Amino acid sequence: MKHIKNNKGIAITLLIILIFIIAGIFLLKAFFPSGNAYGDRLKGIEKVEFSKSEITKLEEKIKERDNIKNVSIDIKGRLINIIITVNKDTNIDDMKDYAKERLEIFDKEELEYYDVQFYLLNEDDESEDYPSIGYKHKTSDEIKWSNN
Repeated sequence: MKHIKNNKGIAITLLIILIFIIAGIFLLKAFFPSGNAYGDRLKGIEKVEFSKSEITKLEEKIKERDNIKNVSIDIKGRLINIIITVNKDTNIDDMKDYAKERLEIFDKEELEYYDVQFYLLNEDDESEDYPSIGYKHKTSDEIKWSNN
């Protein structure tokens, strides 16, 4: 008993340090959760997931037109970003129609799972019609365009 009374300050200090350590652990878990950043939002993605070779094939199918200079596809979660750079003097309305046609390269299941976003860029930076962004939600059949 005498030993506890003599070391009362040390015991209280150790108890406070222990409380701070436990609180710090809870705060770290709250602000830096482990696991998938998307949570449950990607449930079922394994059924419609794309491999690198499939992405390359999709890029080649989109690039079939002569006036397309470059295509890149980037998939983030449930969003497919398709970035298309076209040659100078390419009509924006033709490219919007072409983007809608290119939705046919995806399976029905893929279009019902992923949102698709088209970025139409022109190699001529001073073009008035470009850039243009089109977005198709997974529940929609139409692409909504940002301009024009």
